[in-house]
Amino acid sequence: MLYSKLGSIPKPETDGTDGWIEVPEPPVAGDGQEVVWWFPPGWVVRPVKPEGNWSWSQSNERWVEEVSTEVSVLPSSIETIATGSDTVTSALGSDVTAP
Repeated sequence: MLYSKLGSIPKPETDGTDGWIEVPEPPVAGDGQEVVWWFPPGWVVRPVKPEGNWSWSQSNERWVEEVSTEVSVLPSSIETIATGSDTVTSALGSDVTAP
């Protein structure tokens, strides 16, 4: 018998703390398939991941290709002058008030 706690990957023994539940043994995967623990629902038999940039969609129960997005690089600092205040320079998330 296997045990899981809070959706953890099943294992043959517990650590003795409360909250462990018994789960069934994993099913046997056929050719071109694999068995994974996905909580919920539990054991999932699914096709092996295709070559490339794919992720498993449990809600659709299929592999979906991930679309890459272009990443913009922020400048190292931005100088801003606000009316009635000192010049403020923002350096990657930290604000410094200039003298």
